Amino acid sequence: MSVKIYPKVNVFLKIIGFKEGFHQLHSRFILAKGDLYDEMDIYETQKGFTLLGDFGCATEHNTIYKAQCALQDYLKKNGKDSVGVKYALNHLCVEVQKNIPKGAGLGGSSGNAGVFLQMMNERFELGMSVEELCQVALSAGADVSFFASGYESANVFGRGENLERFNENSPVLEIHTPEIFCDTKAVYQYYAHNVAQQIQTYSDPALSLQWVDKTSLLLLENATKIKNARCFFNDLYASALKLYPQLESVADELGEQWFFSGSGSSFFRLKDGD
Repeated sequence: MSVKIYPKVNVFLKIIGFKEGFHQLHSRFILAKGDLYDEMDIYETQKGFTLLGDFGCATEHNTIYKAQCALQDYLKKNGKDSVGVKYALNHLCVEVQKNIPKGAGLGGSSGNAGVFLQMMNERFELGMSVEELCQVALSAGADVSFFASGYESANVFGRGENLERFNENSPVLEIHTPEIFCDTKAVYQYYAHNVAQQIQTYSDPALSLQWVDKTSLLLLENATKIKNARCFFNDLYASALKLYPQLESVADELGEQWFFSGSGSSFFRLKDGD
């Protein structure tokens, strides 16, 4: 089994509150189908579950490994862990050619885990619904659910596990990722600090709810007319700038038509002609 895994970008990302230990989001995720992608190959092996690739972390912290563990737990709890499926899941080699940069706001590791769950559902004919896949995916990471869903565009709520498929022809994008690693956890912690110090406030959900029925193309076209659009559409941008001030010179050089994805460090824009 072989598949390409494309990055995601956040057309908008608004944080509307904090609940049960997690920030609550309103966001639009879209797959950025272009020249940037990871490649995943999955094949049987006589060894135990094996991961091959430049992941930059220990196996127990790898999102694919977490997804595999979460899937096994789900199958056991639901009486679907037949001997054959259980054996097969534990005798796979997952090899990933990593091209999507780390710490870039593009969901590279989340994409690997989410697509892995998709492929396992298909390969072993598990019959899991999108909702079931998303719940399993949440154990591997907040953004994994989007990739597990198979959607190309979705409005995303909560921690990232609640998705509404959005039917649109996703715009063709250009992505620029500077050589800056943005630590997602650190950016969220800085944002939380700003809220606690009343430097920043949670967004009014009424604003982003006005955007959920608008196409990504329309949102991005209109965003170019808004002053300070990067902050307006992405609540994490200001925090990322404070932690990684070199982002500001990158943004100035790129120009106002470039927007910020997730916790960074990637910027994206509509490709010329779209």
